[in-house]
Amino acid sequence: MYLKAESEPLNCDLTDWCYKNWVATSRKTASETLIMMHRKFRLEVTNILNITRYAIKNECLIPWVKFFWHIEAANADIHYKLLPTDCIDVILNLADDVVYETECNKIIAPPFHINGLRSKCSFIHQENNIRIFGITFYPHGLYPFVLKSLKEVQNKVVDLNGFSYSLTQKLKNAVNNDTAEKIIAEIENTLIDELSIKQDFVDKAQLISDFITINDDISVKSFCDERSINIKTFERLFLYYTGYTPKILRRIKRFQNTCNQLVHQHMASLTDITYDNNFTDQSYFIKEFTHFSGTAPRTFQTEKATVKENVKYKYL
Repeated sequence: MYLKAESEPLNCDLTDWCYKNWVATSRKTASETLIMMHRKFRLEVTNILNITRYAIKNECLIPWVKFFWHIEAANADIHYKLLPTDCIDVILNLADDVVYETECNKIIAPPFHINGLRSKCSFIHQENNIRIFGITFYPHGLYPFVLKSLKEVQNKVVDLNGFSYSLTQKLKNAVNNDTAEKIIAEIENTLIDELSIKQDFVDKAQLISDFITINDDISVKSFCDERSINIKTFERLFLYYTGYTPKILRRIKRFQNTCNQLVHQHMASLTDITYDNNFTDQSYFIKEFTHFSGTAPRTFQTEKATVKENVKYKYL
């Protein structure tokens, strides 16, 4: 069931929200309703949370795992916008439910779940008690621990137990400790035990990593030609091990760079950001940014609705 509007359809979840907040949906365009939804989330983001990030200690995990993290709070009520990301998170939720909301649905996540690479923004909501441990993987980093194609987790929240029973059971044992530091240490030990690497995959992972870190002005075709690999073959292995094609992952990474500039360089002009990130012109940058974030760049700056803008990090 969709709310019919002058421009484009909206999901009934938004309609419910509109009625609760005395919005005459029949007189609002879809774009106006979305703006009001974003304002709602901006107003509700009032809790500054503390997240602890833990560096990887074992060298064998460094090519695959970016960092571990832990968040804990009581009597919380948070709504954050989740932006597209080039990382995959395994979430170990030890407290109240985590709810993900998109334009199309609302998902109550399983306690242990995978939050895959995202190409669209969504929202996360959690109330009452929060106690979460997270493992953030590089785009190709989860594969050697599950040995399954990552296409299945593209833009999805996936039950870890159904995806990898063995890893889930060992992580359940790992979190059965009395301090955060011990839990992180046991999570790291679990990953070391589960890591399965063959040279063939190492070569492919290196190829993916090279493409992700290479200059944006080098096309996929040029990259493949320089390494004497068929472009279709490269796209297939990229999709298999990350869940996305090379072009989409590069677009997401460029979007992330522009987000960082908007968050941390408030005085930067849109023109500077456009050319810093190799967009052909400002209108294309705004269109691309709006596609991924749901809002125009300057609106994004005033929202302050993302996790990045509403947490304090402690690094260990």
